[in-house]
Formats: sequence, C-alpha cells, structure tokens
Amino acid sequence: MRSPVCRAALVAVVSLATVAPSALVAHAADAAVSPPPEQGAWTRPVAGALVAPFDAPASPYGPGHRGADLAAPPGTPVVAAGDGVVAFAGLVAGSLHVVVAHAGGLRTGYSFLASVVVSTGQHVDRGQTVGTAGGRGSGHDVGVLHLSLRVGDTYVDPMQLFGPPDLSRIVHLAPTRGATDPGPIFPAREEALLAAHLDRGGGGGGVLGFLGDAAGAAVGAATDAVGTAANAVGDAGRAALGLGGVVGGWVARNAPLASVVGDVVRVGRQLADWARSRADCTARPPAADGTGGSGHALMVVAGISSSWDGHGNSVGLPARDLGYDESEVRSFSYKGAFAPYEAADTWGDLEVSAVNLGQQLQQMQAEHPGREVDLVAHSQGGVVVDLFLQHVYDPADPAYPPLGTVVTLSSPHRGAPIATAARDIGSTSSGTAALRAAAGTVGLPAPSAPAARELAEGSSLMADLWRRRLPDHVDFTSIGAPDDPVVPASQIGVPGARRVVVDPAGVSNEHDAITHDPRAMSAVRLALEGRPPPCVALGEALRDAVDPVAITRLEHGAGAVGRVVGAAADALAP
Repeated sequence: MRSPVCRAALVAVVSLATVAPSALVAHAADAAVSPPPEQGAWTRPVAGALVAPFDAPASPYGPGHRGADLAAPPGTPVVAAGDGVVAFAGLVAGSLHVVVAHAGGLRTGYSFLASVVVSTGQHVDRGQTVGTAGGRGSGHDVGVLHLSLRVGDTYVDPMQLFGPPDLSRIVHLAPTRGATDPGPIFPAREEALLAAHLDRGGGGGGVLGFLGDAAGAAVGAATDAVGTAANAVGDAGRAALGLGGVVGGWVARNAPLASVVGDVVRVGRQLADWARSRADCTARPPAADGTGGSGHALMVVAGISSSWDGHGNSVGLPARDLGYDESEVRSFSYKGAFAPYEAADTWGDLEVSAVNLGQQLQQMQAEHPGREVDLVAHSQGGVVVDLFLQHVYDPADPAYPPLGTVVTLSSPHRGAPIATAARDIGSTSSGTAALRAAAGTVGLPAPSAPAARELAEGSSLMADLWRRRLPDHVDFTSIGAPDDPVVPASQIGVPGARRVVVDPAGVSNEHDAITHDPRAMSAVRLALEGRPPPCVALGEALRDAVDPVAITRLEHGAGAVGRVVGAAADALAP
C-alpha cells in the first residue's frame, strides 16, 4: 500500500496539472533536495573539476577569461553539452576547436582539443563525442578543456548551464546598443531604455512592472490553488503539498538556461510580430452579426472530449452569425459518416481521425460537387485538420471539395503543455494511477489514450507535423486566447499561417469561450473575408506575449513535480 502522504501529493499535483494548472511555490528554499548530476537539457562535456572560472572582461576587447577551464587529461572524450548543429570544427591559430549552435541563440565552444570527430553542419545530440582533450593554446596547456558559452555575441559563464542561472547577467529586455550613455545596465535604467525604445512606457511600472504583475498574479493563483487543495485533503495533503513545494522550488531554481532564454526569445518574437502587424490590421473590426462571411459551406471539427448528439454543430459555433447557411454546416464525427459520437470517440489515433475527415469531406463533395468548403476547428480538432492537410489531402484529387478558409480556435499546433505534464506525471506507476483517477473525475482521457500521447510536446506526431509545408492556396488563420490554460497562445503557431490572439471578455474559461465569444467571432469573420486581423494595443500585446509563456512554464513545472513525487511514491510502495 502506498504512503498516504505520497498518494495525497500525487492527487494534488495531478489536480493542479489537469484541472487548474499552476506552480507549486516553494517557501522552504533551504530544504535539502539533492539535484541530479545533469541539469535539464545540458551535460558537462567532461567530468573534471573546474580549474579556472569564467572572468567577464570589462570591455569587449579587454582582458578576461571568456570561458571556464575543466580538468581533462589527454585523450579524454569531450561531449556536446546539448543538442545542436556543429557551426565550426577545425583549426584556429594552430589549435583545434568545435562550436555547436543550440536553440535559443546559444553557442557552446570546446577549445584546445587534440582531435575532432565531427564536421561543420553535422547534427549532434547531447552527450555525443565531438573530440578528445589534449591540445594546447594561448594561455592553456595540456590537461584542460576550455568551455565557452555565447548568448548571441556575448560571452557568459558556461557553468550556468549546469546550475541555476543569474539571468540579470545574461538577458536584457532593453536594447543597450546605441544608448547615449554607455554606462552599466541595471533594472531601473533597463526599464527606461525599453520604454524609450518603444516610445511609450505602458503606464505604471512599464514593461518590467507588467512582467512583475504577471508573475505576481501567477504566484497568487498558485498559492490559492495549493491552499484549496491542502484544505481538501487534510493533514496528509498539507504535508504532501509541503514536499511538493520543496520539489517545485528546486525545479524552479534549476530551470535549464536554454529553456529560460528560450522563453525570453519567444516573448520578444511575439512583440516583434505585434509591431509588424500594426502595418496591416483592422482598426474597427466588424461584429459577427450575420452579414458578410465567405459564402461557402462549412465543416466544423470539435476537440478532445467533445461529444455530439446530431443536433446543432459539435463546436457550438454561431454559424449563422458568421454568415453561413445552417443547412450547409456539417459536423465532423470522430465515429465516422457524420454519426453522433461520445467523448471516448475523440481519444483515438489522430491520424485515423484525419483520414475520417477526408472521407467526410469527400461525402460533402459527392453531395454538392464543386461547392467550396471552409474548415473551422477547435482545440484538438485543429490538429486533426493539420494532419489532414499534411498527410491526406490532395488538392488535385477531384474527390475532395475545393477548400476555402481554414480557421482554428485554441488548437495546440505546437503541442499542449498540459498533455506534456500528464505524460511526465504518467512516467511513474503512481503517477499513472493518479492520472486515471483524475481523468475519471473530470472526464479527460486516460494517459494511455493515443490522442493524449500524441498531443504532448515532443511526441513523434508533433515532431513530424510541420516537416511539410501547408498545401498551396490554403488560407489558414490560427486564433488563440492569452490566458487559455489548456492551449496557451504560445502553442497555436502554424508555419505559413496567420496567428491572431484575442482576449474573450469577462470569462473564466477562455478555452471553451473562444468558440462563441464576440471578439473571437469578429476575428473569424475577418479571416473568412480575407481581411487583416483586428488591431491590438500595446498593453494587450504585452499580455498576449507574456501570459502564454508563463502558463506553459507553470504546466511544465507541474509535470516535473508530479514525476518526482510519483517516483518517490513508487519507491515507498511495498
């Protein structure tokens, strides 16, 4: 029989990950938690001790030590610290070097090698040998490996890859080049620089204040959730949540540098996209009031755990308000042949669902040859549409109707963090049992369900999804909501498609509300009419950029905590 404390901890973690995702906030930072030998996505290239630490130069060309020296006797294999592509491998000034480019603009360098076993352009995995130690170079004798790390063009301490990073020394939100005063960057000055760069401060605390408010709101929500869970499960639950808080705090303190930098890059990219969108947006978007629209027929595709009894449409979309003739609106059936279906029918293999979608579109073509059909999908339904377009649809096949506009609403085109968290929690026996119990309570699929596995980030389906382009002449718009905990707007991007984020007003469940919210339907109407998306103000753009990344990070944290607690429960099981 499993320990009541661990069992309660798993229930609490699973509840947070599947019903109201949040982070378990640690207030016991001094608790003893032994970290694993490898931190996240990074591995030390050699096992030797640190011989000479990083010493940042005072100026770009000043003296210093732009890396860290690790003890490495001649012949020691040197491995890549993380996954990436070899950007350089060869001689520089008589010494052998390898440079590996990683995601997020990071580059690791391995210098003064005796041999090199990789070539420029080659993909390498974390832990793969790139050469052997034993070379010499300026200021470096045999017996050490010189390891360096660059973020963009800036050298930073590479040892931060293997421990908690100090981002204040690495990442700046403000542009620092070209400033009239080239003095040091500190938070208050950084905020002023960013405000000047954007030509508006956003009020209150500016961008940094906004980020702080967002983080504070997330922490507050997490604390409330933890308190509610603790009251529900009693003394054992409070003890378990204390353990979860300690573990969650360790996860937060040891987040891999590349992951954190990647979050900042994603926020910056979204703000850059917003700036570009200002040149082509609709300042006064029309309401979805029954006028306008595309004039086409419509197929709607609902999401995971949806059901349909044959009446209305399966998404609950206000089709008439979007200009559709309701007699030409069909609902995709996960059971096939436009038959009513139940929630469990949505949990199967998504590739099979994509084939079913193709068959049902062919039936529409047979009934009304040549009638153009739009596709509007919600949540998982958007991934079914993706797979249909990528793997099934042939625009030259006359058995398919001409496709008009494709619109997806809160669809995890990049994978669903909540599914990733479930996968991580379900990696242990205790976690799997807790997920099954939670799934039965809230009507979600079991962790072993094909759709649940396929929607997780990094699944084989997600890894293969966008290796092909969208078919030519497909007009695709992906719409999401900033505070959607099921599919954060950071996950809705589609290569070659238009991405739109709208904020459903005054609702607590943005994931479901987006299928009928007036602002979302206005954006759908614009897409159907081939018009630019709604204009978005700066303050809303900041929230749209930051909140989804924060939600994703919280859900990943919940999954990590669940995995650790589940492993502990397994270890205590008789």
